[in-house]
Amino acid sequence: MEKKEFVIGIVGGMGSYATLSFFERILDRFPAKKEWERPRVIIDNRCTMPSRVRAVLYNEKREEVIESIQESIEYLVKMGGENTNIILACNTSHIFLYDILKRAPQLKGYIINIIEECAKMLQVQNVSEVFVIATEGTIESQIYHTVFEKYGIKVQAPCENEYSGMRYYIELVKQNKLDDNHISEFEKYLMDFKQKNIVLGCTEFSALYRHVKHRSDQVNVIDPLDVALEILRMRWKTEHE
Repeated sequence: MEKKEFVIGIVGGMGSYATLSFFERILDRFPAKKEWERPRVIIDNRCTMPSRVRAVLYNEKREEVIESIQESIEYLVKMGGENTNIILACNTSHIFLYDILKRAPQLKGYIINIIEECAKMLQVQNVSEVFVIATEGTIESQIYHTVFEKYGIKVQAPCENEYSGMRYYIELVKQNKLDDNHISEFEKYLMDFKQKNIVLGCTEFSALYRHVKHRSDQVNVIDPLDVALEILRMRWKTEHE
């Protein structure tokens, strides 16, 4: 029987620069002397869909958001085949997975749920409490609270008057307006939480953290995308041993 091609599918564009950063991390996680030694990656940069945060907070165009994400997943499966491993490169988008999988349960096996997998990893590491920084949509939806508490992990998050501070950094990444001052500001922002296990519950934070990771050893930062990358690496390794 012919071996099915290992494919990584990314539902991206939420936002685009966070997707670009994640693609770079895939290349770094799969080093190769020749291009063909890496897995195939298919990216649907679906930047045209409505705001996920507004869909959560105000029920604005929620149905359109759900349909857009589902279409992207189905497109990636169609393009990549049976051995497609799909990552939603947006934490907030995971809020809509329940509705998507209720409509199309056959898609479940293709998706690596970065929030669920992060909780599993932390449970193995005996982490009992985390502090999640994310969009207000992700925080207000309580998705991290709901998922992590199934694994015995207590979740804390910024209060409403801190949302604007998080939104500031998220928008800097979305608009590709980062400079050295912003990076230093974000490092200091993380230092304020140095007594906590910080979960980067937004892929823009993941993209920004790459710039300060080498100099922020005073904080324990957990990135769900790192968990997803390790799962991908292990699956790839298993298939190529």
